[in-house]
Amino acid sequence: MDKTTIRREMVKRRKGLSPQERETLSSAIRDKVKVRPELKEATRVAFYHPSSGEVDILPLAWEFLEMGKVILFPRVEGEGLVFCPVESPRELSPGYMGILEPLTPPLAQEEIDIFLVPGVAYDLQGYRLGMGRGFYDRVLSQKGGWQLALGVAYDFQLVEALPRDWWDRQVDLIVTERRMLTPTTIWHLKRRIK
Repeated sequence: MDKTTIRREMVKRRKGLSPQERETLSSAIRDKVKVRPELKEATRVAFYHPSSGEVDILPLAWEFLEMGKVILFPRVEGEGLVFCPVESPRELSPGYMGILEPLTPPLAQEEIDIFLVPGVAYDLQGYRLGMGRGFYDRVLSQKGGWQLALGVAYDFQLVEALPRDWWDRQVDLIVTERRMLTPTTIWHLKRRIK
């Protein structure tokens, strides 16, 4: 299937989840994310505001804020994203496509420890399919080797392989309600499929 078809089908499946299903799955994913040692050690974590049925990670953001961590949310500026620290939901207002964005000044991307990355689909090599504007591909292409990109998705969003363009970028980990795929497990799954 091509990217457009996969995107349409996955967004339809995400939006088709009932509010109870979405919360149950999102809660299981948040529980898996927050026990990652990288998250426990991180000081500055970039979240996203869910839209179109994406995994709801907001409760985890506010939990991290209470723990004294710096939480950031993306804001669209031109063709890219900037990440801005927030201390309250009141610092978010409707922005690009009606998604809540921060009003605060941005932090330099290289100062962020971990990016929680939404996606429409992920494959077993760690590649993601987004909504088609390339915002997170640009973020991931500028990510330093010490920074972690953690893909967050429902398990049904995992596919064996996605069609790829030269600008597509991989995440370091993928967390669903059923599993956590690290570079090692991604590599082993890939070998098992061959």
